Amino acid sequence: MQTPYPRSRYYPIMRKAKAGPPAEPDRLDFLEGIRGVLAVYVVLGHLCSMADPSHLAGKPSHSPRWLQLLMLPFGFGHLAVAGFIVISGFCLEMSIFRRSRGQLGLFSGFYRRRARRILPPYYAALALSVVVSLTITTHLGGQMPFAIYLPVTPENVLAHLFLVHNLRLDWMYKLNGVLWSIAIEAQLYVFFPFLVRAFERVGRWPTWLGTVGLAALVLWLVPDAMKLYPWFAPLFVLGMLSAWAAYRPNIQSGVHPEWGWLLMVLAAIGCGAACRFSDHLVLSDAPMGAMIAALCYAGAVTDGGGLAKWFSWKPLVALGGFSYSLYLVHHPFQQILYWFKPSFVQDEVSTFAYLVALLPVLLFASYLFAKVFESAWRKKQAVPIVDSPLPRAPTQLPLRPYHGSKIPAMARDVPVAPNLEQPTALQ
Repeated sequence: MQTPYPRSRYYPIMRKAKAGPPAEPDRLDFLEGIRGVLAVYVVLGHLCSMADPSHLAGKPSHSPRWLQLLMLPFGFGHLAVAGFIVISGFCLEMSIFRRSRGQLGLFSGFYRRRARRILPPYYAALALSVVVSLTITTHLGGQMPFAIYLPVTPENVLAHLFLVHNLRLDWMYKLNGVLWSIAIEAQLYVFFPFLVRAFERVGRWPTWLGTVGLAALVLWLVPDAMKLYPWFAPLFVLGMLSAWAAYRPNIQSGVHPEWGWLLMVLAAIGCGAACRFSDHLVLSDAPMGAMIAALCYAGAVTDGGGLAKWFSWKPLVALGGFSYSLYLVHHPFQQILYWFKPSFVQDEVSTFAYLVALLPVLLFASYLFAKVFESAWRKKQAVPIVDSPLPRAPTQLPLRPYHGSKIPAMARDVPVAPNLEQPTALQ
């Protein structure tokens, strides 16, 4: 069959799929770096709330002004969660482009891979959180932020086991203050195959608008809906849209990384303004999601330039490799470190310095946790590439401009792309 792809500098090599299992898929290092940065941001946010919990208790702070200003930027942990949600949608949508024409295949296979990937570390972290809550948090329960995680009851433990603890406020933050977001992520995974089908049959933008309308309806009709975070659904779909734009670009217009960078800057300005002038979570999470989606798109369609190059720094990539475990267990570990603090660590400044000094210990413990409960359960998924009447793709996807040139998007139906069904640090 004659190939529809021109032999040019954009497509220098065309190849057929080799027999046997496909090679281990490539990964986009800058995504791992973003995960690592977001996970560390959450860690620092909880560190600050332990050092000075006055804002959680609704009391004026007695810490020095310089320390308050230093900790102020780390009081927006929900932004990191919004970023993780977008990255999750981006990576899952990108992973299905490895199959013929981007088809998802059997729902059962997808659910099995997701469960194998996220549940063993989650349940191990849940067990650790229950033990820490019963042995340490109980003795600290009279003060903030530890009072938020108590009491430990059979009801909230079961809610966590079945990943529905985000549905009630008296379950949501118990045991471990970050596990609520894992429940939301798992529920989005359940709907992901149906969203893929909706992309095919209804269209991408109508699907996204439908999730926006549904989120608005929940916010309007459901009491305490703000804590259900219904706007995470359109943010998840926004990540899927970003991956589609990168891996299925319009044939006529091609890819435009400059649009991604511009949107990222505008969204960052909007997010900063929302955090400065409003306490409404939607107003800050929405531009944060748009910023991360734009960064994912621009980084995927450029040749490692700009911020993507910075996020591909090897230490950040290594950090992103165990960011899921770091996210899951950092808070129980922080409570252990807090419980065993020396007697001279009493005020806000010394507590802050003590917890910062032990950050390497926390990171190493999280890394060991990942080696035991992530690496041991993670199996390479040799997903076969379904035969297609189309020729195989170029050796490297997505299409990347060379020396600033624009690539005509000739690969709308290209069947190969990296398999990045990785959890975010939420995951």
